Amino acid sequence: MTAPGDNHEEVSDYETQAREFLGMAWDFLAAGNLHQASEKGWGAASHMAKAVAVAQGWQYGNHAEFSNVMYQARQLTGNPRFRQLRGVANELHLNYYKRKRNLNAGEIREDLEEVVELLEILHPLTGLAR
Repeated sequence: MTAPGDNHEEVSDYETQAREFLGMAWDFLAAGNLHQASEKGWGAASHMAKAVAVAQGWQYGNHAEFSNVMYQARQLTGNPRFRQLRGVANELHLNYYKRKRNLNAGEIREDLEEVVELLEILHPLTGLAR
């Protein structure tokens, strides 16, 4: 395992992918593709969590460990928002399995806005400069 701090390129790659997925989520939302908007929102949250996990030396090898990373981030920072934002990201992922008629563009827009917040509060834990 690489020691925390020795993996700038990998952390940067995950953060870059997170921000690209977030941009794609907004594009899909504007186009009315709510399934893909949701899935890209989840992807943004997941990849940013992976960036943090790599930077901090935490385990994150599968979807189930997303919640563990969010818990560790909350413990490290004391920020209680991680708990709610974790749920928002997971809800976006669950949207992929819903029928289109059961998806709501306004709700997905609000969820994506919360993913923006999640990326912002996770960023300092990556150790990357702005």
